Amino acid sequence: MNIIALDPGYGNVKVCFNGKTTLVQTAVSRPKDIGLAGIGMKTAARGTHNVLFNGYRFCVGPYSWYRGDTTTSMDYSSIVSPERLAAFYTAYALTEPPTQLGDTSMVIGLPVPLLRDETQATLVVESLRGIKREHAFTVDDKDYSFNVVSIRKAAQPVGAYINWFLTDELKPRAGGKGSEVAVLDIGMNTLDLYVILDGQVAETYVGGAEVGVKRVLQMLAPNGHDITELDARLRSGHLKIAPNILDAWIGELLSSIKTTMPDLKRFDVVIPVGGGVVVAGDKFRSALLSKGAKLEWSDDPVTENVRGLYKWGRRHA
Repeated sequence: MNIIALDPGYGNVKVCFNGKTTLVQTAVSRPKDIGLAGIGMKTAARGTHNVLFNGYRFCVGPYSWYRGDTTTSMDYSSIVSPERLAAFYTAYALTEPPTQLGDTSMVIGLPVPLLRDETQATLVVESLRGIKREHAFTVDDKDYSFNVVSIRKAAQPVGAYINWFLTDELKPRAGGKGSEVAVLDIGMNTLDLYVILDGQVAETYVGGAEVGVKRVLQMLAPNGHDITELDARLRSGHLKIAPNILDAWIGELLSSIKTTMPDLKRFDVVIPVGGGVVVAGDKFRSALLSKGAKLEWSDDPVTENVRGLYKWGRRHA
């Protein structure tokens, strides 16, 4: 059985297939036709990806906002919208040459704030049934298809735990059983907090707040740029975060963590993941260490969740 793991983040959409992990910034637009008005000029949206399926046409990736009207959404209920599917298809296409996969099992990570709202979560989980079908699409003039026959769902931070707990050979890591593991997942929209004890969720320590990377970008006074554009400028190094703003944001992160996890020293392992870990950097790491956290600091915190979700899919295949 083919397995595709999907982490549909609001900063990046991440996909793991055949052990290869790719991501694309969650920036989507509907391309605008300007005829020959751009003659003699290069496009400001070079490097973006063109996606076609079911009569839809989208442009995906950094600078897609220069191709047309932006349709990016941070609404939890938008996970299966055509715009979000376009970003998923793009990330998947970056893992493989054009191919027709056939029957496929998907593992999807869902955001903790969504899952904590039972009513909204039920609606989104029901909507995921629409993914169980044949998917045929074109990315950058290359044809792809796969047929989703089953879906497994988990909270996104569970992926980070599984990636830590299971080796690449899907064996439990030495000393992993019985460990109380805290995951601090800093995404674009939220900070998600999750604790797993010997493979079981510890409800007391599940929580979070809307203090993700979007929060620090809002502190930078956008000046006409939306959050997605500021995010791209931050990634490219064209936008710098002043030390006082970074300190203020890290303070908000630590305050939110303390609300749900009053004492980080109690946990056997603390795993910070998500794009926000890259932004917060060494200052955040030092702050956690000063509070006694036994850190498992990843070299690639952005893809920890989706790599673990892929292992989970393989384990249950």
